[in-house]
Amino acid sequence: MFLPRGVNRHVMGRTSRVVVAGARQSGKTSILEKAIYANSTAEKYIPTVEDTYVGIVETERGTREKLRFYDTAGLDAQNRTLPQHYHALADGYVLVYSVADSLSFQLLQDIKKDIDRHKEKKDVPIIILGNKSDLAGSSGAVDEGTAVRWAAAERLRLWHVNTVDRNLLLEPFMNLASRLNPQQSKTSFPQLHMGRKNKD
Repeated sequence: MFLPRGVNRHVMGRTSRVVVAGARQSGKTSILEKAIYANSTAEKYIPTVEDTYVGIVETERGTREKLRFYDTAGLDAQNRTLPQHYHALADGYVLVYSVADSLSFQLLQDIKKDIDRHKEKKDVPIIILGNKSDLAGSSGAVDEGTAVRWAAAERLRLWHVNTVDRNLLLEPFMNLASRLNPQQSKTSFPQLHMGRKNKD
């Protein structure tokens, strides 16, 4: 879950950098506003150029992690790839498509291929959000089975969400925070105990 602004006590480790990407009007900004601040964005669409959000997320283990989200400009049929500098900074990705827009799902697949080609780190957590689940079944909608099969083939977790029900957004972000900062395993090195040697 996201914790209220100003709650910084017991935050673990460094701030992880998360790139949020998807098609124009897929709802990236609305998801961040709702998940982090519980805000509902205006009905009028305002294209994102670039914006940054910071949220403190409670992980599945109960620890608190600070995440910096880079809300990127929406992609379209003419512009299907992210600017290169995002791949260099990303510790993780949130990829968003609208379940009511099949083009946005096609763009999402292109974005994933672009990430695979350019990501700097071998194991970069990625989550998929099928947004506007309250509009599923509308004309031009993405077939749910197709999306689920694609995500499974890519070994990615897919959540269907919307910005009406904030609770739907909490689990995927908790999952992402947990994977960005996995629990450290105990060292396998033997413990050395230092002490005085008794004199005979």
